[in-house]
Amino acid sequence: MKNRHYIHSGNMLFTKGIVFIVLLLLSFSATAQTETLTVISNEKGAPAELKMTELKSILKGEKQRWRNGNKITIALMKTNTPAGASTCKKIYDMSSDELKKFWLALVFEGKADAPVFLNSASEIESFVAENPGAIGIINQPLANADAHIVLIDGKKSL
Repeated sequence: MKNRHYIHSGNMLFTKGIVFIVLLLLSFSATAQTETLTVISNEKGAPAELKMTELKSILKGEKQRWRNGNKITIALMKTNTPAGASTCKKIYDMSSDELKKFWLALVFEGKADAPVFLNSASEIESFVAENPGAIGIINQPLANADAHIVLIDGKKSL
């Protein structure tokens, strides 16, 4: 009789553990989807405003030069960060792994240069400020005065 009690308790703990893990994963997923993103650029490059379709064209390597002729350099958060995962979903409509494969294919085929993947918003801000033509996506308010926010469809954040 006691053995059945222990088995039942073990099953109950296992079930509670599974429910906890599922809820934890769902909370991470919700965080990635609700992350507010801001597009920034070097003053020598992007216009003050872009349409979402233009932004996606740039971030997918389809458009590689600004109107002034500067080469576009893309700076993104690493895909294992909340902002990186959110960028994958909101901009690319891909998972982190799909985005990596997407860029590997473009680079391998010689169609585009890969983005620079960085660890933090401050690293992206510094990179964008130092590189004419650079554009980046951050998940925090802009702190560096040498980079500026690009409005997307008239909005400061995505």
